[in-house]
Amino acid sequence: MRENTIKFATAFIALLLCVAMVGEISTKALQSESANSSVDKNISASYWALTEKTMDVKGELKPDNAISFSIPMTLKVSLDGIPLNPASDRTHDFDFMKTGNKAMMVGELGVTEMEVKNVSSMVLKAGFQVTAIHNHLLRTSPHVMWIHIHGYGDPVDMAKKIRSITDFVNRKPPEKSNDNTRIKGINTSKLDQIIGKNGSVEGRDYGFDVARANKISMNGTMLSPAMDVSTMIRFQPLGNDKTAVIGEFVLEENEVNPVMQTFTDNGIEVTALHSHMITEQPRLFYMHCWATGDAGRLASIMRKALDETNSEVGGSVAKNLNILQNR
Repeated sequence: MRENTIKFATAFIALLLCVAMVGEISTKALQSESANSSVDKNISASYWALTEKTMDVKGELKPDNAISFSIPMTLKVSLDGIPLNPASDRTHDFDFMKTGNKAMMVGELGVTEMEVKNVSSMVLKAGFQVTAIHNHLLRTSPHVMWIHIHGYGDPVDMAKKIRSITDFVNRKPPEKSNDNTRIKGINTSKLDQIIGKNGSVEGRDYGFDVARANKISMNGTMLSPAMDVSTMIRFQPLGNDKTAVIGEFVLEENEVNPVMQTFTDNGIEVTALHSHMITEQPRLFYMHCWATGDAGRLASIMRKALDETNSEVGGSVAKNLNILQNR
């Protein structure tokens, strides 16, 4: 009996020692991973520094080390008599991600109909691909067309070429934008709760970027959510308790009609449906929409549409909670 007790005690002590050793190893691994993550972030910031300087605009560094740039359009644009804010579909946007020792870029340029030919030619001469030309909204004055582009190479070199194109398109200094930290006329906390994630202030708008839950690749490279593969929703206060909403939903083929049905059933105007890229997998379609009204009701419809997609806040949660309320 005593011999069995001694054997048990010995085995128990050995087990405790193993647990302690595993815990120490795990702690060191976590510390090492944290340190490496910090180093990677610093390397990424350093990597993009010259690109950011060349773009001459502050980039938004993403958690996965991709970076996004928005250059305000100097063109004044209105829709149904409503002057659009820069963040309300009035910026030229470019996203970069590091791939090996080079970078991939996707972007879009907002131009007038008369500029499409010349700007498309400039894009091609710069060595970029033109992947789509289309409208985003209807009844804009002037009518704005969007040229989507794709590039691969040295990021600084691509940035120089992009700036030469955007400088030609803008041709005058951009308007001064009040980057307020508060949005007047919109209960942003309520919008966060309805959409299911925290939004952010962009100029005088409040917006959401909703990543897809599945992975998207292009030419064998897995794309960052920042690389034009996230749904964008922007709310622009109009005063008198009214808000304009602009949506750009990123959809797979089986999601197109359910989302369009959701919009049309709830009074949201679908203004465009098209592709942005050529070789992405799975194939993606982009649905643009526009509406004005109560911010909470519009957000509820946007959330119901998101529920028809495979996105980070999509699925059956909103349906089960019945957050779509006709007010």
